[in-house]
Amino acid sequence: MHSNQNLRPRAILFDHDGVLVASEALHWKAWELLIRELGLPYDDGADALIRSMVGKTAPMILTRVLDLYRPGWTREQFDIDALARHKNDFYLKIAATDLHPYPGVPEFLQWLKDQGIPAAVVSNAKRRELEAALRQLKLFDFFACVVSRDDIQPPKPDPAPYLFGAAHLGTDPAHCLAVEDSPTGIEAALVGRIPAAAVLTNFPRSAMEQPVPGRPDLKPVWIGAGIRDLHAWVASLPS
Repeated sequence: MHSNQNLRPRAILFDHDGVLVASEALHWKAWELLIRELGLPYDDGADALIRSMVGKTAPMILTRVLDLYRPGWTREQFDIDALARHKNDFYLKIAATDLHPYPGVPEFLQWLKDQGIPAAVVSNAKRRELEAALRQLKLFDFFACVVSRDDIQPPKPDPAPYLFGAAHLGTDPAHCLAVEDSPTGIEAALVGRIPAAAVLTNFPRSAMEQPVPGRPDLKPVWIGAGIRDLHAWVASLPS
């Protein structure tokens, strides 16, 4: 988009949680279960911290939680990667019955398929979590590839995951569109010179309009309430 800002994207790269699926409350419940199991308080401070870190990886979030409640903790005491997997176990159990796509997601993905516009998922989540969710909701076959944090490092806000996804689709990053719900994700796309669209499912418009501190030039090409509005906007663009 840059110079192609008024043209329909040739490929769309979707974040997963908060964009395709309404999973946030399920993740927060999984975090609560893990934190209480560790004997730590799941109070307003922990809840606010976790909500503020939407878009970050589970090990990043867990590190911050331990810094808050167990200052001076060591990796001998807390195996971050194992605990992140345990949190993922809690999430998958809850998601098996309570996970739903956001309104308009299946319809938009079908429209993209009909238009011949390839799509990918690019997420900081683990592959097993992404594949389980996408298959459960019958969305998996809409995507040419799924990029997880198992596939490419470092995670967002580094642009590597988005650039990997664009390369997998064989599309110039400037001709893609990344769809995100967090400043972390928007930063990853924009630093990689991929135009980004922001849905306001988790952060206020003000946070999404200026997602990268000190870089007022980096901002989404579109901001809206959700996927239905994004679908209407993309469909209105000339190809």
